[in-house]
Amino acid sequence: MKFTGKAVVAVAAVGLAAGAAIGAGPANAASLHGAIAFSAEDWIYGTAVDAMSPDEAIDAALANCSSDGASDCVVMVTWSDGCGALVYSDDAAGTATAVGTGAGRDRATALRGAYASLAEYYPLAMLANVGSADMSQTGISEVVCTGNA
Repeated sequence: MKFTGKAVVAVAAVGLAAGAAIGAGPANAASLHGAIAFSAEDWIYGTAVDAMSPDEAIDAALANCSSDGASDCVVMVTWSDGCGALVYSDDAAGTATAVGTGAGRDRATALRGAYASLAEYYPLAMLANVGSADMSQTGISEVVCTGNA
């Protein structure tokens, strides 16, 4: 999926992958898994949800990301039995500049983690966590949850 209307200017997007594997619950045979992959070069992302294993989720997210032609997709976040989120920041000209990812047991927790991740490179992103998304110049690209979240 592409970020529509956004320029391809990814600042430290791949660096946000550090600490991205945040489990939302215990791993067991009944767990469902998800992943989000991102291409800094093409500003494209791919998601996977309800996979039977973490490896299956990772493979599907990478395949979905590269299906639009990206060759540099990396997995930004994985989770089990919960939700994953991808958020982005805009500069004053409306150009996307960075992304952040998060995971958690529900949508709100995943978004809080994603904004906190983004705030490492774009401090105004924390305003989105306190209800000021318009002032933070951030947006939500995707929030996906496993069926058992």
